[in-house]
Amino acid sequence: MRETICLVSSSKNESSVLPKFFEHHAWADEMLVMDSFSTDGSIDVCKKYGRKFHQQELAGNANIRLNLAMSLCKNDWVFFIDPDEFISDELKEEILSFLSSKDNRYAAYETRRINYFMDKRLENGGWSGYSLKLFRKGFVEFKGDAYHEKPFVNGQIGRLKGSVHHYPSSNIYWMLQKLNYISEFDLNEYYNKFGVLTERKFKWLLLTKPFKNFWKGYIKKKGYKDGLHGFIYAALIWAEDVIRICKYGEKFIVKNPNLLPQDKLSDPWECRKR
Repeated sequence: MRETICLVSSSKNESSVLPKFFEHHAWADEMLVMDSFSTDGSIDVCKKYGRKFHQQELAGNANIRLNLAMSLCKNDWVFFIDPDEFISDELKEEILSFLSSKDNRYAAYETRRINYFMDKRLENGGWSGYSLKLFRKGFVEFKGDAYHEKPFVNGQIGRLKGSVHHYPSSNIYWMLQKLNYISEFDLNEYYNKFGVLTERKFKWLLLTKPFKNFWKGYIKKKGYKDGLHGFIYAALIWAEDVIRICKYGEKFIVKNPNLLPQDKLSDPWECRKR
């Protein structure tokens, strides 16, 4: 008898894309939607397709959320995947193959993620690459206080050839709304790394780090081969770095008294259009 797999997806007002997501991944043994109190009928879609869901408010620490999701799954393997991601047929066959294997020695697998920006596939620049999303239950723990997950795997990590196709940014307006929200949590990582920098060191960080990342993605990793889409995306990644660093300076160096608490931030998912 083969092992089983659960696909876990985080959701906030995704009713328009959940049907396609559920239908595309109907081969999975189980699906669990970690819903952040959607107001657009997402839960009704889950019920219509017979998919499990658990409601929990979206917060800045993804690791707490993912550990909870792991505990709610009853399957041997867990694949964390967003509603705007789709597993390729090749990857599906690889997964079904190792689920049937009796000598699988791996505790987790890396899979290739191919990003699309304004509906164009980005082949270069580092925008697409391998990520760790597939875990054997009981062999991973997510640790730390960060918006993005930090898995610690107890065992060997394998790599699958198939891809996950990711459609995160249908337009720049949505991308900037999401960037503005997420950066409120990312800035804490700068504080954990640097503490409170002097004004001189802060200026140097702001001038150099975004440019280094732009150069790495657009020049070194040949993002320019993706044409105008690649250039605009690289510029937005540069802007993302600038915004995060400026917010770090605002909170921990300037100490602006007019900051909004994180639970009062406007919800960018309200503006998402599909």
